Amino acid sequence: MDIEEGLVIDDFVLGPRLYAGAMARVHEVNWVEGKAPAGVARFPMVMKIPRMTRNDGAENLVGYEVEMQIMPALQGRHVPRFVAAGDLSQLPYLVMERIEGQTLEHLMEAVDGPMPFADAARLGAALAKAVHSLHMQNVCHMDLKPANVLMQTDGRAVLLDFGLSCHAHMPDLLAEELRKAVGSPAWMAPEQVVGVRGDARSDVFAVGVILYEMVTGKLPFGAPQTAGGLRQRLWMDPRLPRQLRPDVPDWLQEVVLRCLEPEAADRYASAAQLAFDLTHPDQVKVTERGKREVGTGFWVHFRRWIRAAGREYTPSPLPKQLTENVPIVMVGVPHQDVSDEALDNLRDAVARSLGLRPGARLSCVT
Repeated sequence: MDIEEGLVIDDFVLGPRLYAGAMARVHEVNWVEGKAPAGVARFPMVMKIPRMTRNDGAENLVGYEVEMQIMPALQGRHVPRFVAAGDLSQLPYLVMERIEGQTLEHLMEAVDGPMPFADAARLGAALAKAVHSLHMQNVCHMDLKPANVLMQTDGRAVLLDFGLSCHAHMPDLLAEELRKAVGSPAWMAPEQVVGVRGDARSDVFAVGVILYEMVTGKLPFGAPQTAGGLRQRLWMDPRLPRQLRPDVPDWLQEVVLRCLEPEAADRYASAAQLAFDLTHPDQVKVTERGKREVGTGFWVHFRRWIRAAGREYTPSPLPKQLTENVPIVMVGVPHQDVSDEALDNLRDAVARSLGLRPGARLSCVT
């Protein structure tokens, strides 16, 4: 079938083509006159049609099936609204809300190099908030990169392209049908390289790669195209941001490198924690990681390489469960008629409580 402007597909009429890529083409689309369901809000729409020629890979079709499965389940201001899906046996397509705005990729290209630290932190925090919203719906994106993030004028980030995503309560079609590492090489987390999907901290790693590029103007691991090149991130640390840009503040290097830890357990446990640190730099706990001036040595990398050989990753908790396991300890602080002894006792009790809850946040109220 020739996909041209003016073609009527089910209840929709195609408008101009907006994008054509290796996996799909995207057209502006409108309802056929009189076909819009009663009571449905009117908003601009696009139709995404997967490429399915003889030379296209199976992942195009599987990716379409994944999006068709996941998008109707997504809600909120950080994803496009789902409208309709086509019959796979005839012409597969997805109709969704058209979101205006610039991709993060375009914003980064416009700077043509490192961004001001404040801009990188602001954009990174907006992205982390969007990712957290996704994780709270038990979905991992698994293909976060600047081209898949639309920035809105109100500062909000909207996530696009869920063809490689997975939902904790739905079959993972990519894992079942392709059985290989799937993703964009530059942003893929170490556990994805060995075929582990569904860990929310893999998305945190991808946000870290984006942050690193915004701060330094370089990708932390390049864009490897071979299995051997991809596997290096299982044991290799990238060059320190400070080595590429000497004025990177300690707190920002701490945040970026924590996202890029090879072991998922050493990263932020939730994207919400990451967003908090990016918006509250004065509260970031700076460790040796943030103060480091010299990169990781050969023998550390060598020991990691030995451990990485044949490594098997333990499946992580559900994304929502992983997020909820990082509690906030709220403490009521008296401000009148209180003795020093009472305040000391309160501090001791809070310290014990935080010691029992690794990664917990402290919130004080009066």
